[in-house]
Amino acid sequence: MKHKQRKQRKHLKKRNHQNYKEKPAQENDEFQDTFKINQALRTENYSLLREIGRETGFTSDAIRRRVWPFLLHCTDLDQDNVIEGSLDVPHKDEDQVNLDVIRSFNSFPKNLDEDGKEKLQKQLKNVIVHVLRSYPSLHYYQGFHDICSVFILLFDEMYVTMEPVLKQLTILDTIIRLEDLELYDFITEAGVLPYYCLSWVITWCSHDLEDLDRITRLFDLFLCSNPFMVVYFAAAVVLSRRDQVLALPCETSTIHSFLTKLPKDIDVDSLCQTACGLEETYSVFEIQCQSTIALDEVSAINRFERDWLPMKSLQSLNDTIEDHIIPILQDKDERKPIELVSTASNKQHVHQSKSILQKLQQLDKKDAFLYTLLTVGAGVSLVAMFMSNSDLIRYG
Repeated sequence: MKHKQRKQRKHLKKRNHQNYKEKPAQENDEFQDTFKINQALRTENYSLLREIGRETGFTSDAIRRRVWPFLLHCTDLDQDNVIEGSLDVPHKDEDQVNLDVIRSFNSFPKNLDEDGKEKLQKQLKNVIVHVLRSYPSLHYYQGFHDICSVFILLFDEMYVTMEPVLKQLTILDTIIRLEDLELYDFITEAGVLPYYCLSWVITWCSHDLEDLDRITRLFDLFLCSNPFMVVYFAAAVVLSRRDQVLALPCETSTIHSFLTKLPKDIDVDSLCQTACGLEETYSVFEIQCQSTIALDEVSAINRFERDWLPMKSLQSLNDTIEDHIIPILQDKDERKPIELVSTASNKQHVHQSKSILQKLQQLDKKDAFLYTLLTVGAGVSLVAMFMSNSDLIRYG
């Protein structure tokens, strides 16, 4: 019996060795991805890293701890970031921060005891307060703490009104119309406005999902893309649920309630690819023209390729913050929208888009719970400017 077992183990060992020789480590997908990422980090190839983040994500949290700071120019710990305010001066919204922090870390991580939760909450508060005091011209919004929570776990909107976000939601409605007219007409007939995905947009879905793996995969995509990518993703989610939506009664409350609930088991990778496809089909400028809704000239969405993509160091980021971003934050003048190209195909939808935007604006004024106007500035220093859906950087 023992002889037979030894013979079986010897045969299994020989077979495994043959399989190893037939398929060396270089052919292993995960190994190849890790090798490619490490090579991109060594050569400071931002373009390749963004491509990987969009297509497949960064495979593990250990890799994300290295890649995310690199993409955000946060790796030079010896150089200070340029800030607007003083860390010694409290921000006016810190009381609201305290209330939100207490409600944090209830969904993830799993099996967290009270001591561990209190430790994470303390770290979360420190991060948010640091951001707010660094950039006092920004304002706190409820939901920003959800975004910061993801960064806290991984590494052990910021405007005085919701106007920029409302414009983005209106443009999302246009994407649905262009991609699936039947679905768009059904939702429109029911009188459902696109604020059903508000929390997805302002928290990068971190408020609606409970699976940290799915959330970090989405953050890979958003950190490697134009800030408008979260709107493309929201559109991808709605389009993926067309059959379920069309099977519902054409009633406002029923459809709104259904669309508001982001499925916990969504196929994140598939939706990421759909979102990237939508971006390729409708560029940021083109979709603004199609919707006839112009985002501001100083919006990060419109400045992304010009200001953010060329950056290669913390120094260049600091220069941009000091020379351009802080003056914009402190500028009290009215923000000007970009000039759009009018086409025959979009003229007929001018009234439609403006009507949707006006209805969203009315809701913004009436529903203090839905649109909490205690804003938040951005997060994790550079997150404040480039990672969260913040004022000029993330909001349109």
